[in-house]
Amino acid sequence: MTSLVFNTPWLRVRSLPELAPTFLRRRQSTRRCFSVVACSSPGSNGGDSVRVRFAPSPTGNLHVGGARTALFNYLFARSKGGKFVLRIEDTDLERSTRESEAAVLQDLQWLGLDWDEGPGVGGDFGPYRQSERNALYKQYAEKLLESGQVYRCFCSSEELVKMKEIAKLKQLPPVYTGKWATASDAEVEQELEKGTPFTYRFRVPKEGSLKINDLIRGEVSWNLDTLGDFVVMRSNGQPVYNFCVTVDDATMAISHVIRAEEHLPNTLRQALIYKALEFPMPQFAHVSLILAPDRSKLSKRHGATSVGQYREMGFLPQGMVNYLALLGWGDGTENEFFTLEQLVEKFSIERVNKSGAIFDSTKLRWMNGLHLKALPSEKLTKLVGEQWKSAGILTESEGSFVDEAVELLKDGIDVVTDSDNVLLNLLSYPLHATLASPEAKPAVEDKLHEVAASLVAAYDSGEIPKALAEGQSGWQKWVKAFGKSTKRKGKSLFMPLRVLLTGKLHGPEMATSIVLISKAGSPGIVAPQAGFVSMEERFKILREMDWEALNKSESVPLESTAAAST
Repeated sequence: MTSLVFNTPWLRVRSLPELAPTFLRRRQSTRRCFSVVACSSPGSNGGDSVRVRFAPSPTGNLHVGGARTALFNYLFARSKGGKFVLRIEDTDLERSTRESEAAVLQDLQWLGLDWDEGPGVGGDFGPYRQSERNALYKQYAEKLLESGQVYRCFCSSEELVKMKEIAKLKQLPPVYTGKWATASDAEVEQELEKGTPFTYRFRVPKEGSLKINDLIRGEVSWNLDTLGDFVVMRSNGQPVYNFCVTVDDATMAISHVIRAEEHLPNTLRQALIYKALEFPMPQFAHVSLILAPDRSKLSKRHGATSVGQYREMGFLPQGMVNYLALLGWGDGTENEFFTLEQLVEKFSIERVNKSGAIFDSTKLRWMNGLHLKALPSEKLTKLVGEQWKSAGILTESEGSFVDEAVELLKDGIDVVTDSDNVLLNLLSYPLHATLASPEAKPAVEDKLHEVAASLVAAYDSGEIPKALAEGQSGWQKWVKAFGKSTKRKGKSLFMPLRVLLTGKLHGPEMATSIVLISKAGSPGIVAPQAGFVSMEERFKILREMDWEALNKSESVPLESTAAAST
C-alpha cells in the first residue's frame, strides 16, 4: 500500500543547489517538522522565526472576511515577534487590476495592518506579486518533470469532458483517469513533434491518505484515491493556483499558513507538492467563514461587505479591527473592547473558534460607538466638525458652537455620519407635528397655551434674549424666575419649555440645547440649506399659533407624528 511519509517526523531539506531558493541554500542543515500528523507547536518551526502571509487577489475590494484573515495573520506575527508578509496573487490576468491592488493596500493601511515585506516595502524574498514570479514557477515545474513527479498530458478539452461524463455515469469521482501517466517516451515525442498543446499533471499516489493537524480545526484527513492527477501548469505556460501558492510559501519561508476554511481542500494538493519538492511543511490554520444573520455565506445581498464601504460610511478603523477580531476569537473574559495593541498582547491562535461567526452590523455600530467615544475630545470634535461641514450643515468645521454641539450630542453618535441627523434634529422645529401627537396631549391639556403666552411676552420684553446671551448660567437663572412667576416647577415647568422652544418632547439636556439653538442663529454658523429654524422664527410661530383650534380639534397640520419623539 502506497503511503506518504507522514509518519516520518523529521525530514532534512535536500534541494539541488542550482534549483533551491536562496533561503534553502543558506539553511541546508535546517530541520523542520514535516510530519503533518504530529506537528510542532506554534512558533517553533525548527528554530526559525514566525513568518505568516496574507495573499489577496486584486480582483475587487477587500472583503471583511479577507480583512479578518489579514488581521489574524498580523496579530499572530506581532504576538510571536515574527514577520507579516503581504503577497499579491494576481495570476488571474483577466480580472486582476492595479486599481484593485491599490484599493486593497489602502484598506489594509487604513486598518493599521502594516506589513514587514511586500509591495511598497520590499524584502529579501521578493518579488511579492505572483505575476512577477513566473520564471520561478517554471523552474520548479521542470524539476518535477525531471524527477517524474509530473508528466505531460496531451488530452484535449473534449477528452477531459468525456472522462467526467463517464465517471458520472459510473458514479465515480470526476478525477483524471491517467491516460498520459504511463505513456512511453516515443508517444510523448510524437505529440511534441506535432505541436500538440499539453499541461503538466502531478502524479498522485493511487492509495494512501493525508492527515494534517490543523491549529484551529484539529486533525483533518483525506484519501488520495479521491483526487486524481491534477494540473500544475496550464497549456499556455501559466501555473495553477495551488502550485504557485506552494512554491511561494516555501520560497518565502512561510512558517504558518493562516487562511479561510474554503482553502482547506487545497491543502491536499499543496501537501503533495511540498513533499515532491522536498520543501518543509508549514503549519496550517483554517479560519471559519463569516456568515450572514441567516447563517448563509456573507455576500453583497446582505449589505455592505467590503472594508472600503465601511470606511466611506464613517466607521473608524479601531472599531472595525476590534469587531473583526471578535468574529471567531475571544480572550476568555467578558471583555470585548480592545485596541490593536491590546489585541496583539492577548491574541492566541488556540482561542480561535472553528465555528462560523455571524456578522452583526448592529453590534459593529455599537462597537464603533465605543471607540468613537474613547477618542480624545479634540480628535472627536475635529472628526465630527469636518463631517458637519462636508455635509453642508455648518459653514465652518471648528469653533465654540462645534465644541459645545459635539459635547452635547456625542452620546447619540455611533458612526461619524450619524452626527448629521443628530445635529439636524437639534436645529429642526417640528412643533405642529409634536402638538398633534397623542404623546403631547398631557402637555397641551396642562394649559400649554398660557405658558406659550408668558414665553412670548418674556421674549418680546427682551428677557429671554438677554438670558441666552449670558449662556447657560443666565438661562438657568431666568428659568428659575420664570417658574416662580408661573407657579410651575419640575416636569410641569420643563416639559412645556422643551416643547415650545425645541418643538420636541424628548432630546438632549435642555439648557445646553436651547443655548446652542440661540447661538446657531448667529451669522456664519449654520449653512442656509440646513433647514434651521432660528429662535426668532420659533417665537413667530408661537405668536401665530391658534391654540383654540388645537384644543377643539386636530386640525393642526400633521407633518410627522414620528418627528415628535425624535
